[in-house]
Amino acid sequence: MFWCFQLGALTLFIRFWVFGKRNDVEGVIRFLKWAFQYRVVQIGDEKLFKDRRCVYLANHRSWADFFVDMYVVAGDAVPLSRKEVGMAFPAFTSSLMAVKAILLFNRGGVKNLERFNSWLDKASMAAHSQNLLVYPEGTRSLRQASLPLKRGMLRYAYTRRLPVQVMITAHKEEVLNERRRTAHWGRTLVVGFSEVLDSTQFAEFDAFMAEVQRVWDAQWERVHSAPRQGKEYNPSYSTKQYSPQVLALQTAALAFWTAVLALAAYQSLRLLAAVAAWGLVGRVVLGGLALWSAASMAVALLPPPPRKAARKQE
Repeated sequence: MFWCFQLGALTLFIRFWVFGKRNDVEGVIRFLKWAFQYRVVQIGDEKLFKDRRCVYLANHRSWADFFVDMYVVAGDAVPLSRKEVGMAFPAFTSSLMAVKAILLFNRGGVKNLERFNSWLDKASMAAHSQNLLVYPEGTRSLRQASLPLKRGMLRYAYTRRLPVQVMITAHKEEVLNERRRTAHWGRTLVVGFSEVLDSTQFAEFDAFMAEVQRVWDAQWERVHSAPRQGKEYNPSYSTKQYSPQVLALQTAALAFWTAVLALAAYQSLRLLAAVAAWGLVGRVVLGGLALWSAASMAVALLPPPPRKAARKQE
């Protein structure tokens, strides 16, 4: 995932040679879907709301959230994330920032909410999409039940009179799970959309918040109890007309980090060659690495374990 834009360009999913209409967000999403070979099935008849600007509320499970949820919204939303993400994944976020497809904020520095909301208004209006993709649980969780929803972004939606839609996707953590250091290929995920909640229909924020929590809980239970079967979910994408400045920034980001990737690959090969020069010890070390890699690939191809019955909440 760290090098997904660079690998997406090298595999031609990102059409870096086109200086007209293109969609680099679509390219990287499709590359990661191809790389992990996951599929998404939808339950229910509700569809992704696209009539006007919307705040999409997604469950927060693992690093796979980014590319799975962006696939679900067809790349037509901007995720709101902490600045620490940019520091941890510079090759990834530099391209997202170049095409204005991510909004980074200082989680510990949101002291003046109205100033933050004003910044969010301006930033989202100038972004890749005016829709927002947020994670109202506030932090990643692998629990079998949802965390209570935070009020911050829901209050933003309410004060800006924006509609919200809950979109829960089950089993994302099976695709990529950084806490357990696992990844799997070929997994089937289940997505479900709630009805659209119109914030203008609520006289008070607390009533709006309570209704969002109720709909969220119902959708969480519905999706996570559903079997991994149903109609295949295939979103439709649209191309973007990037400005010359955006194209210049994105080209620079792709070129720089691809060069870094090439240098890292070259140095890795030199290191392996140096280890091989150790003689018998080197061959044993390289053989062990090869066996570990093969075993890891085999485990990644294993089917998911049988689903455990959900614990009843007291």
